[in-house]
Amino acid sequence: MKGRARAGRTSGYDVSAGISSKQSFDSWAKFVAGLEAEGVSRIWVIDSQLAMKDVYAGLVVAALNTRTLGLGTGVTNAVTRHPSVTANAIAAVNELSNGRAILGLGAGDSALYGIGLKPQKVAEVEEAVAYFRAQAPEIPIYLAVSQQRMCELAGRVADGAIVMGPAQPEMVRRQVEWIAPKKGFEVAFISPTSTEIEDVRSWASTQARLMSHHKDLPPSLEPFRGEMTRSAEAYDYSEHLSTDAGHIAAVSDELVTALAVVGSVEECRARLRDLQAAGVDRFIFPLAGRNRLERWRRLRDQIIV
Repeated sequence: MKGRARAGRTSGYDVSAGISSKQSFDSWAKFVAGLEAEGVSRIWVIDSQLAMKDVYAGLVVAALNTRTLGLGTGVTNAVTRHPSVTANAIAAVNELSNGRAILGLGAGDSALYGIGLKPQKVAEVEEAVAYFRAQAPEIPIYLAVSQQRMCELAGRVADGAIVMGPAQPEMVRRQVEWIAPKKGFEVAFISPTSTEIEDVRSWASTQARLMSHHKDLPPSLEPFRGEMTRSAEAYDYSEHLSTDAGHIAAVSDELVTALAVVGSVEECRARLRDLQAAGVDRFIFPLAGRNRLERWRRLRDQIIV
């Protein structure tokens, strides 16, 4: 691989979370302040307008109620808002937070599919990155990646990549090779992790849908191709990542275990070590559903320490 040596290190704890339509911004403020107090380095706030409250409202609330927490869009796109609107919004978050903003950007997923649109082409994403670089050069850009061309784009033009899974070390190793990280580039990995399978089923359902678009699957996932296709067909974007969504029943325990980091404490730790060895610099731990701060503490104290 090009660039820096892959040391399998992590430099902090990140969390991914969205703001449910049922959650008040007062409750959200307490949640993000609690995450900061409990040692989380960055939060990536989900942008999915049919299922969650506005990402930039959430980031502003987080900026005003924390002091050190990194604040990222996790992730946005260049379609549902004109790029000039996004550049203006993330610059405001950066100002309010004294330079803590990160622009997490992707081709578009639930925010687009849910309103009948399709993700951007790789060339269009590259144009968007160039625009954001010109408008807000001080704000780091991380690209959400999965397939080869987006991985390669991230390695060329971004400051980091958010690898969307699944938690299969053989696949992650290939994705990191496609990225070919340069010096200073960070490979972050979305890692739904728990000793309780129901904690990660909603994320596994999303990953199954995403994997259904892959022509080439690793041998460990090929037996699940039909199940992943059925999961995609059943997916309700208005319930994106909801732990109560009806579509999560479409993924079996076996598929959840293949896609997420789930099992005993030792099994989870071993899987995370294998992912680090595959080239992950930093894990992003998704928190969905109720009692998220309590589940973060359990995850941190039982598995990550």
